[in-house]
Amino acid sequence: MTFVLIGFFSYPFVTIYFGKWPVQPSDLIQPRAGILELAWTSILTVFFFTALIVPFWGMLYGSVFGTSFALNIPWWNDISGTAHVHWVFGWLEWTIIILFMTANVWRGKPWSEVHLPQPWKGLVCTAVTMALAYVVGLITVSGIAALAPMNDVVKHLPVSDSGSPVRFLWYHSAEIAGFTLFPFLSWHHYFDDKTPFKDVDSWAAFLFRTVGVFIFGAILYFIFYFVNFGDWGLGNHHMHGPISERLIHGESLIWNFWWIIPLLWNEWFFHKWPFYGHSVH
Repeated sequence: MTFVLIGFFSYPFVTIYFGKWPVQPSDLIQPRAGILELAWTSILTVFFFTALIVPFWGMLYGSVFGTSFALNIPWWNDISGTAHVHWVFGWLEWTIIILFMTANVWRGKPWSEVHLPQPWKGLVCTAVTMALAYVVGLITVSGIAALAPMNDVVKHLPVSDSGSPVRFLWYHSAEIAGFTLFPFLSWHHYFDDKTPFKDVDSWAAFLFRTVGVFIFGAILYFIFYFVNFGDWGLGNHHMHGPISERLIHGESLIWNFWWIIPLLWNEWFFHKWPFYGHSVH
């Protein structure tokens, strides 16, 4: 799961932000171009994984179990207040949302306004995305801490958290991010980024879809946790309890990842059949 989390960003960001640089533009033909791009993005994935995930395993196998001497320990402990990898989950999940909204309902905005040659454009877009995702993560963490019944939440935390809700807050931030996936993917693939505005590429349309995605995400969040779809819909026995326990053990990311798969497969493999009809010329 940690490798997939990294790969969701590290594989496609080369295409979306860097325009496939440095593989393209070139005179390479397929499958050589594809193999080279896969190799290049895999190297970047290992780099991200080493920086953001491996230290957590270093803590487990070095400090907790005392069986490793080769892995580093989390560098983010003093920054976030937790050495757990869930801090990375909360941050990286928002980078993924920003990246994929760029390629879907944002229709390339706001990065289309960055008029720099590659790789500078890609580097600027990546840096801003990382910073913006962290800001959004902090906002959601603060919102959860202010709105959730934290006194009750702390009672249901795992013993390993020692009463600190930081790990939960960042992981739940990632879960909140996950609720935007189906709204922006379906809006793009099934509703063609439709807005009340004539120009679907205008800034007004950009803002309309952005706000709309978060409104629909909030509705899905309410249905999952408060209407308790996680209990009667998915059968998660942890959802039998009070809302404080549901927030900790709801595992909504699993649902949000899996229910976008039929949508994407319908798009990729069936060209939206049977919902869209396409004439063959």
